[in-house]
Amino acid sequence: MSASTAPVKTGRKIKWGEIGLHVYLIGIGLLVAAPIFLAIFTSFKVAEDITNYPPTLFPEIWTVENYITAWSATPLWRFFANSLIQTGTIVIFQLLFSILAAYAFSILEFPGRDLLFYLILASLMVPFQLTFIPNFLTIAKWGEINEAIGPNTYFALTVPFLASAFGIFLLRQFFLTIPKDLHDSAKIDGASNWRFLWQILVPLSKGSISAFGIFSFLGAWSQYLWPLVITNEESMRTIQIGIRFFLFDQERGADWGAVMAAAVIALMPTLLIFLIAQRQLVKGIAMTGLKG
Repeated sequence: MSASTAPVKTGRKIKWGEIGLHVYLIGIGLLVAAPIFLAIFTSFKVAEDITNYPPTLFPEIWTVENYITAWSATPLWRFFANSLIQTGTIVIFQLLFSILAAYAFSILEFPGRDLLFYLILASLMVPFQLTFIPNFLTIAKWGEINEAIGPNTYFALTVPFLASAFGIFLLRQFFLTIPKDLHDSAKIDGASNWRFLWQILVPLSKGSISAFGIFSFLGAWSQYLWPLVITNEESMRTIQIGIRFFLFDQERGADWGAVMAAAVIALMPTLLIFLIAQRQLVKGIAMTGLKG
């Protein structure tokens, strides 16, 4: 007679803590995304549908007339191009300067290296509002000497943001995770610092560089206060400023359908870049600062 055995329970035990955490995160995500969904659905509503009470999320009548109005009633293409030029210039120079500075602070050895790095790091604690007036006065003074570098120029829109202390810190932390022996081996093989940086170190750091590039793009694209103050000509407005000045009628009020359509157009580059580079962003942040 065979000995009886107790039944074996199979299946994964329900972890209510994990379920609760996921529900919480989904709720926070929906709360953050709610204004985006509201803008998108409102951009497809007719004027009567927007002012209905009680308000509704989905349009009763779908229309693309708001996008046609936003694009034709304003020089939106010019605003969009200005934002692309401003953002592209800032991102390119921030990446270049951050890579070079991070390489110097992580690989090279020179007197005062750590002190200089700490001074750059300390600048992160200085808010931009504190340097806003000195930057404006400097640009205005340069404009008196040469209009090409004064207000209402791409130079004025970009020059205060061409370097990033955050980018230097972020990339330096990742460069420190690269074994020092790799640099020594490259030097023995005759590779210069310039060649080691661009042919070895940068390809190994694509994740962190991509992550910083995304942060740089988001910060530059969403600027509002500086472009508002430094430009007063229609031809130099960025898309955020252009939406404000050209879609609001002082007599009739705002055309909210066109405003939301223009806002969705302004949102698309950041949304697309984040969706495309989401994996690189998470990977770059996760690996930065991990040494071993």
